[in-house]
Amino acid sequence: MTQDVVVAGGGVTGLSIALHLRLLGVPRVTVLERHFAGAGQSGRAAGIVRALVKSTAVASMLMESLRFFCTFEERFGESIPYNAPGYLLVNGAGSAETMDTAIGNAGAAGCKAMRVSEAEALELQPGLRRGGGDLYTFEPGAIHLDPMLATQVLARVARQLGVRIEEGCEVESILLDHSRVQGVRTRAGDFLAEKVVVATSVWGAAQLKQLGMEVPVFPHRAEMAFFSVLPKSEFCLQRIVSDACTMLYMRPEGADQMFVGWREGDRISTPDDFASADPENYRQTSNYSSLADMRKRLTATLPFMSDGFVHRTYACVYDYTPDGMPILDEAERIGGLYFALGYSGGGFSLSSWVGASMARFITEAVKSPEMHLLRLARFQEGDLLSWSNSGAGDRDA
Repeated sequence: MTQDVVVAGGGVTGLSIALHLRLLGVPRVTVLERHFAGAGQSGRAAGIVRALVKSTAVASMLMESLRFFCTFEERFGESIPYNAPGYLLVNGAGSAETMDTAIGNAGAAGCKAMRVSEAEALELQPGLRRGGGDLYTFEPGAIHLDPMLATQVLARVARQLGVRIEEGCEVESILLDHSRVQGVRTRAGDFLAEKVVVATSVWGAAQLKQLGMEVPVFPHRAEMAFFSVLPKSEFCLQRIVSDACTMLYMRPEGADQMFVGWREGDRISTPDDFASADPENYRQTSNYSSLADMRKRLTATLPFMSDGFVHRTYACVYDYTPDGMPILDEAERIGGLYFALGYSGGGFSLSSWVGASMARFITEAVKSPEMHLLRLARFQEGDLLSWSNSGAGDRDA
């Protein structure tokens, strides 16, 4: 069967690329997913979309994704419910310059954010720690949503637009004719296409390596947990909160629970810091020691959680890059081969921008200035992105 574009990977990124290809008029687009849509890292995301970062380019990417999710029903007639509690960043006393830079640069991309006082922060999030000299910034437009529901609605709309989605169909190899892509091989047969997109998250580096390509994408195991307050607690989590001092981020999960994860970029500075894992075989719940550390730090951010408890935990494997930003590019020596990998835990929040940008690149052969920043060659050229809102790298999507 012949297609115009085959997308390997049925997560939120692959689906977004396919949907945007159809919006640009590409007739035959097929997504191949080894399991079911969203079964990889997409369904394990935090589902946070916010844009307060110190890089105007990255903030513009995130703002495009934010607008996409907020206007999705208006554009496509299908609903992706979202919550808009805003994003409260807590930083140490010495971070004023970094925070002001983030506010200014993100503001240039259309992100509204402002410094707030401790009293205002405590009003935004009652029960937050006080008296430590912390600095606060609030982004009122930040949202969070159910990542698996969003992925499934995206798949539904893509199908309505004519995208073919084959689940349970793993790409075993990429077919080549000398220096050009011819399609992919699966157990269900060959899918022929002149253009193939590798959007398979942590598995993508191995697929490209089979073709002689090396990309700096490393598997990194990350742990998350849901915590609950006790019944009739005086406080609950009301905002998306990111605390650079404790290296945690959190968002509400209903009235009594919260999703809590590590600001992984704040904890990773060298390759030795990666908690490497085999994405095919890894422990999918949190280790006790790290969970106990997380609970201690959570109580430091929200003292009322000293009476809270762990509801459940899980882990996933991120596809990390040296600067915590993805690689969006095409192969130099293999015509028609494209790849979108290395999201470092932020794939969900960037997904719609990535989809639109990759689709334009595939159809028009032109990179936007923002997409040029995410080229593979940046690592050899030493042109890595600096974008965090805390002086390190933060991921909370």
